Amino acid sequence: MKYYIFLIVLLQSCFGYGQKFAGTWQGELKVQGAVLPLVFRLEHTSSWKGTMESPAQGNAKLPVSAIHIEQDSITIAVASIGLTYKGKILTNELIEGIVSQNGMTFPMHLSKADRTLAKRRRPQLPEPPYSYDTLDVTFSSEYDSVRLAGTITIPRKGEQLPAVVLVTGSGPQDRDETIMGHKPFKVIADYLTRHGIIVLRYDERGVGASTGSYPKSTIGDFSRDVIVAIGFLQKQESVDPKRVGIIGHSEGALIAELIAGESSADVGFIGLLGAPAIPIDSLMLLQAYEIGKVMGMSAEELREAKEVNRRNFAAVKSDLGDEHAYRQILENIASPLPNLSENQKNEIKMMVLPAYRYFMRIDPVPFIKRIDVPVFAAFGTKDVQVPFAPNLESLTDHLPNKEKNFLKAYDGLNHLFQKAETGAVSEYIDIEETFNEQVLSDLAQWIREI
Repeated sequence: MKYYIFLIVLLQSCFGYGQKFAGTWQGELKVQGAVLPLVFRLEHTSSWKGTMESPAQGNAKLPVSAIHIEQDSITIAVASIGLTYKGKILTNELIEGIVSQNGMTFPMHLSKADRTLAKRRRPQLPEPPYSYDTLDVTFSSEYDSVRLAGTITIPRKGEQLPAVVLVTGSGPQDRDETIMGHKPFKVIADYLTRHGIIVLRYDERGVGASTGSYPKSTIGDFSRDVIVAIGFLQKQESVDPKRVGIIGHSEGALIAELIAGESSADVGFIGLLGAPAIPIDSLMLLQAYEIGKVMGMSAEELREAKEVNRRNFAAVKSDLGDEHAYRQILENIASPLPNLSENQKNEIKMMVLPAYRYFMRIDPVPFIKRIDVPVFAAFGTKDVQVPFAPNLESLTDHLPNKEKNFLKAYDGLNHLFQKAETGAVSEYIDIEETFNEQVLSDLAQWIREI
């Protein structure tokens, strides 16, 4: 158990593609006019395992013989019937792929179908009819050929209104920032729009209806996408171009800091939700420690993991070649984790992907010092992914003092801004609240007043 928890803590800071595949997935295999439902149940503990069911043919659960995950792609083999499924995750809820069996191939999408997830209530999730207008839009990057797809929500009354672009956290995210049945960005957009603010939210590169490749993109690419989104918003008829801002969550808040600090876009304000405000390698070290702590690791295990992670993050941040850095990481973890599976090694390789290495080298402090627009910053006191105390302290110390700045730690909220018991990531799915309404109220009031 010690080594299992250690590995989870080690990999927690990576992009998180792997864990997005965990759960129950169902699809319909269409062959010669017949429709055959298939269900895959995938589970990740110290390694990947799973079963496949064909409900129309009985209740048998066939063991999955192999699961291979590489970034946003998955291969599932069921050797007993000679079946292979190869797919690419498009959103947290959808995989696009093909089934191969007996020399024939058939397209098949898989949709997330966890029974446990379906039972959870999400009372804040807005449902039509809405009291505002919604418009699906696309806009193209001026920097490359990527075309982004999103949704604008517009109040039915008022002209020259304030407007915001919502920027998601790390990992491939859709426009609603869907996670564990929650849709935080849909909830935020609904609340702000009902309070007189225009909101644009969009699918990230390679997700949903947006083109491009998420795994091959860096924060630099994502920042340029935000700049394009701001320009697109400023051209909308009902928008006051001088009151267009960015609201970012987690990594999205980091992007807002970088853009505002560089003055690389004409933004009137930024809203930071769980914002990194210390060097990223230091943040990842804190994150791994806090996650290990809530998972029950002992003081000695936490100390050991912290030292190994420190060396690993130093290798990621270094100028070593990717293969050399990867070998260094394997050497660092050889003592606590001597017998890694191939799947585990593949997950660790994500730590030397160019986008992750780019991310780990970022220090937001110099950018924060140069921010010259009003800032709203909210932190949760039970956030284990961006621990509030050092980040709020750094933001307070380095952000230029402006009368309109609003910085606050909200008691008892986790990284998703839900009322939480411990703040552990595993709690997110069980909490009915999607996004705390007091934070929403403060944010909406702040935007209207500036």
